Amino acid sequence: MVLLYRFLPILGVFLCLKGVAQISEGGLPPSFLPENAALFTAAGAVQVLTWKGRDLKQVLKEDAAYPERSRFAIPVSDEVSISSQKTGQWVKLTNGDRVWRCAVHVPEALGLLLLFDRLVLWPGCQLFAYSPDHAFVVGAYTEKSCMPSGEFLIGVVPGSTAMLEMVVAANSPQEPELHINRIDYVFDPAGLWPDGRPEDFGESLACNINVNCPLGQNWQTEKRGVARILMIFSNGAGWCSGSLVANTAGTAEPYFLTAYHCQIIGANPQFNLWRFDFGYEAPGCNNPSAEPQRYSVLGCQRIAFREETDFMLLKLNALPAQYKVYFNGWNRTPATNNLVQNSTFIHHPSGDIQKISRDNDPATVFPQSINWGGNFGISPPNTHWLVVPDQGIYQPGSSGCVLFDQNKRIVGQLHGGNLDPNTCTVSGCWFGRFDLSWDQGSTPSARLRDWLDPLGTSPLTQDGYDQPTFVSISGVIRTHWGVPMPNVVVQLGGGATATTRTDANGRYTFSNLAPGLNYTVQPSRDTNPTNGVTTLDLSLTNRHILALEPFDSPWKILAADANGSNSVTTLDLLDTRKLILALTAQFPVVPSWRFFPATTTFADPTRPFSGGLPAGILQFSNLQENVTNADFIGVKVGDVNNNANPGG
Repeated sequence: MVLLYRFLPILGVFLCLKGVAQISEGGLPPSFLPENAALFTAAGAVQVLTWKGRDLKQVLKEDAAYPERSRFAIPVSDEVSISSQKTGQWVKLTNGDRVWRCAVHVPEALGLLLLFDRLVLWPGCQLFAYSPDHAFVVGAYTEKSCMPSGEFLIGVVPGSTAMLEMVVAANSPQEPELHINRIDYVFDPAGLWPDGRPEDFGESLACNINVNCPLGQNWQTEKRGVARILMIFSNGAGWCSGSLVANTAGTAEPYFLTAYHCQIIGANPQFNLWRFDFGYEAPGCNNPSAEPQRYSVLGCQRIAFREETDFMLLKLNALPAQYKVYFNGWNRTPATNNLVQNSTFIHHPSGDIQKISRDNDPATVFPQSINWGGNFGISPPNTHWLVVPDQGIYQPGSSGCVLFDQNKRIVGQLHGGNLDPNTCTVSGCWFGRFDLSWDQGSTPSARLRDWLDPLGTSPLTQDGYDQPTFVSISGVIRTHWGVPMPNVVVQLGGGATATTRTDANGRYTFSNLAPGLNYTVQPSRDTNPTNGVTTLDLSLTNRHILALEPFDSPWKILAADANGSNSVTTLDLLDTRKLILALTAQFPVVPSWRFFPATTTFADPTRPFSGGLPAGILQFSNLQENVTNADFIGVKVGDVNNNANPGG
């Protein structure tokens, strides 16, 4: 049995986020601009919300009992609830935009992390976070930054106070939603550099080799599949590495291979907040003086894992085409000591920029069990490759990085090793074997083959490929009075067929569509026909028919057409009354909801049936680029006073 030391991925730090579902579009908060100075001065001081810290002696005592935890930040002691509706200050700009500001303070904190359980930004909204001295700014976050779950994360904002500033455009279709339910504060100086920079950048040992040095010259394609993982747990955060992995169908399914043990370095992994940073590298061989750009994806699902070979397969949220990532190939040939003649791994030690390491000798199958210590278990004999790098090293944070053979195919992922940081030498690195991970698990959730071989061809090797070029269609479905409609069935037709449902924000997406084809999108809902329909609707419709009180909206006129005759008459009253009295179970012709493209206009709003109604479908011919505004308006039949439940 071999006892290893300094192999565990050390918990890292939270950072300012710049990624998909958290795309930061740049710019400055309005309060920074000279032309707005007088308005903000007149508004007075910003409300400062203060929370207490915790007993640090007790925290340090807890962490001493669990050294693998390596926490640098902890939640404040009291319950947190910060809402743009109930706290903060509003300022109206001369152009009609409104700005919400709030300050969060934890005495003696070295930095703050802000966790949202609800963030919904509409077009025209922007969110910024910054330090009071304006030296640190992140944002603007927009509707493109939000996730369907509504969760969000900002951190670390250096210092004991974090400023929040949200802009709501004068023409915003709806009020944004912002609610912070957790504040973590940095209590350990290891969480930040003395000058306030995030700890990860420049943190790795100097003997690491940047991926754009000569050693990485022939790995410029494969590096595009490698990413750093910021892992979020209920009790902290940590770093690991990994890679996108190809499948036999050659599709853009974003499967990502990393290590099993990455998910157990903290409690309760929150996969929906794990962040994957691609392209986080030095532009040249030397370490840069400023932190480079990173291209991030927020959120994933855990698909499969197995402790014996320490693998975990994740499925990332959508990968933007502009990232130009690469899906690395693999080799599942049964392992022998001569199979991998030389090996290379690309990784993010200590969460730093991308590094590369190489072993010029054959990898060997390690014949003994490996005791990883603590909660990390024992690996059975013959389940891991042993590699001793001749150039470069590994460090905590490198865990999960893939091992490439001489043909640049994945044969394993890093579990750990023996590193002497004083001499910068590695006596061994152990990588879980890909070939055993392929099919030794008893169920699809414990093996790779079901996910990486959708064609069922069972090849021993698979070449890598560039990110396939696809397009997507997405949009929002709202009631005609502007409320998002969740759980609407949306059907895709034409060049591909698929069905999805809108999320809590009324959003839907069809992704991975082949370009150049024709597509149709059509929503539908025919449930709960009495939703929002009462005798008051009968009275209002009757007054409209008698011209005593005509409807003030063409959508209300459409809603009153209960029999689908493209007119509003006493026959509609009769059919609606039968429904209210339970004499019939549904409207005779039309479904309970009718949908129209959001671009629908009427030449005469008082006569919406004139000239015929548009079809409740969107058509896209020869689609060549993403469509993000395939929006629809929902009309609840029979409800003319807009009180139907949009989710019912």
